[in-house]
Amino acid sequence: MFYGYIGNERGFSDVITGLLHGRTGALELFTGRHFLYLGVREGLIAEFWCDMDASNKKKVNNHNLLTYCLAEMLSRPEGFFAIYEEEPSGRGLTLDPPIGGDELLIQATIVRKELDEIVEKIISPYAIFRATVPEPRATAYEGKNLVESVSLSGESIVSVLRDIKELLTEGKLDIYEFRESDWQSLSEVEYVMENVPLRSVNVIAILESLKGNSFSGIARISATTYTINLFYEKGEMFAVYPVDCDIFEYLLSPDRGAELSLISLDATVTRFIALRYLSKPSINTVSGDLIELSKLVLGLSKSKKDALLFVSERLGDRYIIFKDGKLVANLLESTDGIKPSDTLNFTKPNFISLYLYSEIDNLAPIVYLFMVNEILSVFMKHSPTKMSSLVLREAAKHPFIAFSEGRFVLTKNPDEEEQKKLADLLSFMLDLGAQEIGEKKQEEELEFQLRPFKDIFRILNIDRFLKEKSKESHA
Repeated sequence: MFYGYIGNERGFSDVITGLLHGRTGALELFTGRHFLYLGVREGLIAEFWCDMDASNKKKVNNHNLLTYCLAEMLSRPEGFFAIYEEEPSGRGLTLDPPIGGDELLIQATIVRKELDEIVEKIISPYAIFRATVPEPRATAYEGKNLVESVSLSGESIVSVLRDIKELLTEGKLDIYEFRESDWQSLSEVEYVMENVPLRSVNVIAILESLKGNSFSGIARISATTYTINLFYEKGEMFAVYPVDCDIFEYLLSPDRGAELSLISLDATVTRFIALRYLSKPSINTVSGDLIELSKLVLGLSKSKKDALLFVSERLGDRYIIFKDGKLVANLLESTDGIKPSDTLNFTKPNFISLYLYSEIDNLAPIVYLFMVNEILSVFMKHSPTKMSSLVLREAAKHPFIAFSEGRFVLTKNPDEEEQKKLADLLSFMLDLGAQEIGEKKQEEELEFQLRPFKDIFRILNIDRFLKEKSKESHA
């Protein structure tokens, strides 16, 4: 068993033609687009499976499908491979007769050229065809894309592609629907603002514009000694890092010496990047000398995982994002900011972390903690000794919060159970205040204290959390 990196078309060809010669075993390939398994007996490919749609469970021309998949991989050949000294699994699509790697690669190279000429006319291989004439030759492709057209045909793949190209040229075949591919890249990055001093802008107005423009990405506030990341999805802030930052106090009185950057990203990518800051990794900062990156990438693709592969390397920090096993984003963060990367060749030394996807939403517990501190402030005006001791005794039950300089702070990003406990602490304090101070007086004093935050609350839409808490407390 051994693994390796494929850097270009020549390397890709060498793997197919050289490593399979006379071998019995299994070869796994991953490129930026696809995963492919090849089962080999005595140098001949006897079975395979790939991550392309098998065309609605209909009878598939296995040879055409394999050749098409390999041709697609040739368009972006950089990736990884693994070869195993074991019998083919017997669970793949069979090839009858089996085919040698040399012959398959020659066919795939010819098909790649044919595909390039067709894609020039139809923009995307996932475009759906429409027949413009009632001829059987044209209607045979009605409602299909390229992979379906070749994999469901009994004709050779080259014949099918040349037939499609001719029909497109004659105007007998057209496109009626463009669909996004299942590997569509989400790597686009745009700096809407970059390193703008906070003293030069109205932070509240900017936050309001993010909501109105359905902004997805990161609002990053940077100073000499700290950086705050605010994560947005379609105009709503869903997470804050670091979690011990009192973001409401900060936004009310921002550090005018800090700078603001607005980094526009796809909403899915933003969610995955937030994992690096707020989720517990499955693999945590392991040296690239101790872990086989090829095996890790192949495993994520083969098992169709949603995951973030975070690689800290000499050039910067790299975010490799997998969605359903597809590599959908490859971003490098360096001193020049976050930018798309066109390579999977990581510089050394590097350290690898793996985050399996989970929902990261920590704005609710930050809201609850803010309200706990505001209520505590009211308590201290009325009965500081008695009430603070009761609150501290209750808060001591929760190791994920600490008391520092007269306020509670989070010591970690709360999980779902800890978020519930924090909400329960808020309920406890509201009930305690109603008993000791009186519900009406407590509400009046809280309303007075929270008045300066009115615009911030509205823009961040935190009423959704407080209303939920209010319903629970009255249930």
